[in-house]
Amino acid sequence: MLKFLNKKRMFKLNLLNIRSDFAKRHYFFSPEEGENRTRDFHNDNEVGGNKKKGNVTNPILHLSNEAINKMKEINVKYQNSKALKVCVEAGGCSGFQYFFSLINKKDIKEKDIIVYDKECVVIIDKQASEILRNCKIHYTNNLISKKFTIENIQNLSSKCSCGNSFDIIF
Repeated sequence: MLKFLNKKRMFKLNLLNIRSDFAKRHYFFSPEEGENRTRDFHNDNEVGGNKKKGNVTNPILHLSNEAINKMKEINVKYQNSKALKVCVEAGGCSGFQYFFSLINKKDIKEKDIIVYDKECVVIIDKQASEILRNCKIHYTNNLISKKFTIENIQNLSSKCSCGNSFDIIF
């Protein structure tokens, strides 16, 4: 029985490595890790009269009213100093997983893409921009959890019950 479990574990590890290598070959990672074949989305724009770091773009992601309201709450709590960053990495139960983090606005990097800059600031890293193009960020607040989620992922082939892990058709 132990031998079977070890083989199963090794199979899962190999599968994750294959998925990671596949993603790198298809340029979902930053240009430093592979050749840059992602499309240059848009030029820098001036926002509010000041030149900002990063690229302000046409909507890559859409935000629900609930997500905007939650970010407004966060901005009130942190004196309008935070931005929501969306990232995707290889891993999770289904192949890819997304996660959110709050970062200081002054820590926005040149390679980050600003996808929303009205009531709040939402950024996405370049490696996730193609995978999450035209998705919707939603905030759920129910008895089970309070969290940001991503809906309407294009070319979705499977999604884990946790909601953070997904696989897409290439």
